[in-house]
Amino acid sequence: MDRGSVAMGDDALPHAETIDLPPETSLADVVSYLLDRHFLASIASGRATWILVADRPLAVVAQQWDEPRFLVDASRPISSFGADGNGVSLMFRYWKQRDPDHVFEELAAGREPER
Repeated sequence: MDRGSVAMGDDALPHAETIDLPPETSLADVVSYLLDRHFLASIASGRATWILVADRPLAVVAQQWDEPRFLVDASRPISSFGADGNGVSLMFRYWKQRDPDHVFEELAAGREPER
C-alpha cells in the first residue's frame, strides 16, 4: 500500500508499506484497519480527499466524512482486487481539498474528477 503526499514536508519519509492480511479479509475491513492506524495524513483545514485505487478506483475517503464511500462491493475479499495473483497493491491518491461528494459522483459515473 502507498499514499500520495499532502505537502513537501510529508515527502521526508516514504509512505509505502507492506502488510499481510488474510486474502479473505473484506475491502471494508482493510480500509478500516488502515484508517484506524492513521495511515492517511490529516491536513489542517480538515478537508483532505483521497481516492483509493487498486486495479480501478475503489473508494473515496474524506477527512470530513465519518466513513469511506465505496465504488465497489466493500464486502468482497481484498484478494479479488489483485491484478496479478501476487497480492493487492492499494494506492491512496491525494485529491487535495476537492469536494468529496463531487469526486465520488464523478468516479461513480466513470469519469476522473478534476484535480
